[in-house]
Amino acid sequence: MARTRRLNRRVRAALGLLWVIAVAGVAVYIVTDRSSELAGITGVFSHLNFYFLIPALVLECASVVAYTLLLKSTLLAGGVAPGFRRLLAIFLASNSINNVVPAGTAFASVYSFRRFREVGASEGLAGWAVLATNVLAALSLLVLAFIGLVISEGSVSGISLSASLASVALVILAALFVVARAETVLRATAAFLKFLERRLGTSWKMTEKVRQLTQDMKAVSPSAPRLSRAFFWGLSNWIFDALVLVIAYLATKSPIPFEGLLLAYSAGQLAATLPITPGGLGVVEGSISIALVAYGGNQEASIAAVLLYRFFSFWIWLLPGLGCYIGLRKKSPDGQLNNAAIEVLQAGKEKDE
Repeated sequence: MARTRRLNRRVRAALGLLWVIAVAGVAVYIVTDRSSELAGITGVFSHLNFYFLIPALVLECASVVAYTLLLKSTLLAGGVAPGFRRLLAIFLASNSINNVVPAGTAFASVYSFRRFREVGASEGLAGWAVLATNVLAALSLLVLAFIGLVISEGSVSGISLSASLASVALVILAALFVVARAETVLRATAAFLKFLERRLGTSWKMTEKVRQLTQDMKAVSPSAPRLSRAFFWGLSNWIFDALVLVIAYLATKSPIPFEGLLLAYSAGQLAATLPITPGGLGVVEGSISIALVAYGGNQEASIAAVLLYRFFSFWIWLLPGLGCYIGLRKKSPDGQLNNAAIEVLQAGKEKDE
């Protein structure tokens, strides 16, 4: 049994690696298939200022650290304080899942939930931490989008996005209310389900589950200072990541269209959440490039800058994330139980001999 489980883990790890290679192969094929359209970009890449690559890597690492601290802040609201390195590994692993699996956000959320449970979070806290992290990250990105909308000075592109951003804002603010008042919302939900049970003369397991989650949430303290701190780290994550795009533009030695850069970046990141391609592959590159060109950016330089930016924000984290995924599986409670069972069996065999 233990050997079968180890084999299954290795097979899944191998399939994950093959999927990453396949995604990279598709990207290379798309680029080579469009070689005639991208001929001018090779000229831009041949004259890149490589001195900017180190600051770009440092800023992207700072973005990853900020997001990890966002995770830590949400878990601290429930009194759980896992080590930074373990949380960093969880984030990198879930990020790789998000970037290589279709509709990866859902799978990454489930994965994070399970890992939060392993570090001591209750079922309610783990679910709340996943929700709070996603909501606060989305809210901070929305703030950047509104700032970019103001900077764009009411241009045609900016006006066309204002209604969409307002709609997204309403949804995120509603989700933020659920995050800040999770216990109240759960208690009201449990009361409503209990009312339906009495009226229908039945009973549901879901009602007891909601009641248990309500009890778990009593230990969570999503106070304004805690949420503000978590929001700060979420905003820092996006700012550091957006600066990588600025550095990528500087590396191309081309004028930066600052008027629309922040709005283009925010719109591209929002587009990445759509379950069209894994990690928004192709969607992010296309949406950001088109917006930057619309705001006056050089076409070849804009595409080159966005591709360079995506190298730092997307591609370089896939293999480290896969390594963290494999490493965390070996350290999981299931893996520890398997190792213990193997030791017991070996000890039994030695006694028999």
